[in-house]
Amino acid sequence: MKKLRNLSISNFKNFSRKSFRVLVFFGLFLIFNYFIGLELKKVDSVDNLYAKVKWQEFYETDKNSLDLVFLGSSYSYRSFDASIFDEKLNLESFNMGSPLQKPIESYYVLKETLKYQNPSYLVYDINWAVFNKDKYFNTKVWNFDNMKSSFNKIGYLLNVFDIDQYLNATFKSVRYHDNFEKLFRIMIGQQENINNQNVEEYVKKYKGKGFVINNEILSINEIDKIFENRIKNPRVYTWDEEQLSYFNKIIDLCEKENIRLILETAPVNPVYLKNYNEYWYDYSSIHNFVVSLANDKNLTYFDYNMINAAEKILVNSDFADTNHLNYSGAEKISVDFADRLKLELLELK
Repeated sequence: MKKLRNLSISNFKNFSRKSFRVLVFFGLFLIFNYFIGLELKKVDSVDNLYAKVKWQEFYETDKNSLDLVFLGSSYSYRSFDASIFDEKLNLESFNMGSPLQKPIESYYVLKETLKYQNPSYLVYDINWAVFNKDKYFNTKVWNFDNMKSSFNKIGYLLNVFDIDQYLNATFKSVRYHDNFEKLFRIMIGQQENINNQNVEEYVKKYKGKGFVINNEILSINEIDKIFENRIKNPRVYTWDEEQLSYFNKIIDLCEKENIRLILETAPVNPVYLKNYNEYWYDYSSIHNFVVSLANDKNLTYFDYNMINAAEKILVNSDFADTNHLNYSGAEKISVDFADRLKLELLELK
């Protein structure tokens, strides 16, 4: 019996040593992956640097100091300059929008926001184009890479990313593996990292509080090219059920936290919208669908495509591309929307 006991102890010790080695190896692998991933990311595009700067600013913002938060896709952070709302409404605001931010992403961004802030108002940009099943990846990591580690971030990983995207999302060394050769050339001095030259210029576009400046001006010829040789065949847009369910979760979360939710749709170029309506999707049905959603939940809704069609607030030169405002247009919309919100908030008092 003594020999069996000694054998069991020996086996346990061997198992413990092997387990320890496995854990050490895995820990070293994670450390290696982290640092090599950072280096590989440095030689990649600077296009998502804005997300890093935005999240850093958000986390450095005084806790529970924000009154108003904007949420949604690039239509949000390219349309609404938080500093204008601060001045006109005498409050503190921040724009938490990000590219192609679907409702499922918005839900987790909102949960992260509410860990540090308790805003009284949330403006959600409800754009039909992100209520779909498209498997975006690059835009999902804008928020994921820059959110602090937490159970909420794990929830973002498991629910926002598709299963086949987990590896790329978790390990930057895998995500940016195509940059190994470029990184090696930079390390041995055969190539210069041109991204270092672009970073300063890129950051200048970030005005602060989540808002990004774009001074480009759309050429109408670009719109003509999009619809050239196409057949007019407007359809009714199909809204993805999963995204609608997460939109409802946002509504429920706002109700739970006593946040007044206000819906809006940022404008697209009116010439583009006219063609979009005639060639691709019937915009009136899109508008009516959102109106019905808002009415069902007793929410205020501002559709700037309809408002602009009636009031001619914007001209073609106010757009940077078919779907986004430049700084001139963003200033106009921010001032107009702040005035409308002021009336809305006064009515609530």
